[in-house]
Formats: sequence, C-alpha cells, structure tokens
Amino acid sequence: MNKIALQKVLLLQQESLIRDFQERIECSNTMSDLDETDTLDPEDFSHQTEAGELKTVFEQKLSKAQADLEVLRKIDFSKKNIAESGALITTEKFHFFLGFATIPFDFENKKIVGISIDSPIYRLIKGKEKGDSFSYSSNNYQILNIH
Repeated sequence: MNKIALQKVLLLQQESLIRDFQERIECSNTMSDLDETDTLDPEDFSHQTEAGELKTVFEQKLSKAQADLEVLRKIDFSKKNIAESGALITTEKFHFFLGFATIPFDFENKKIVGISIDSPIYRLIKGKEKGDSFSYSSNNYQILNIH
C-alpha cells in the first residue's frame, strides 16, 4: 500500500475541512452583519445572535482542525515493523492507520480507519507485531501486515 499517497489524501482531507470551516465563518460573518439603516425587527436581531454563536462554534472547530493538520504533518509515514504512530496495520477486517483519527474512508479499494494515539484502541495495538492479535469492543483482530 502506498503510504505516501495515503499521506497526501489525509492532508487534502484535512485541508478541505479547514477551508469548509473558513467558508462557514465567512458566511456567518455576513449573516451577523446587519445594516443599521435598514428597517429591522426583533427576529433579525435573533438571527444575528444565532449567527454569532455559530461563528464561535466554527472558529473553535477551525482551530482544532488546524491543530490536527499540524499533528498530521509531523507523523512519520516511513515503513514500520511494529504498531506505532505512522504505521498502517492490516487486519482481516480493517486497515488501521495509527496516529491520526479519521472516520472510515476508502483508499486503494480498502477501508481505512484512522486511530488517534489518545484512543483506547491505540493502547491495545501499540507495540504489536505482524501475527499478533488484539481485541476491542467485542471484536478480535489479527495483524496480518504492518506497513
């Protein structure tokens, strides 16, 4: 499996998420800017408040997405022989990318699940080698390969 291509896909996904939050913030800016010379009713001010609250939520999500991008950029995508950050673990059910949480996605016709180093499953996988097994959430996995 081409981990450099996987790295590019993950970076593009994260950069796209950041752009989406930036666009949402810009949209909420235009929604919250009322023209004081227009005739306004109380509902207009209510929408302005809601837009401001949404903007705050999007700014927080943007900040997290930007921090996550920096984490992703620091991951070593080189070949691994043990389960550690930057490793791609092949099991009979899934392919786990260790070091960065993602929702499941398809890559090279395989289902990839990103696992954060802070997640409980990471602690179960960390340090394992090809042929080792682990259990999580009533599922048993055997490591078929480590990339």
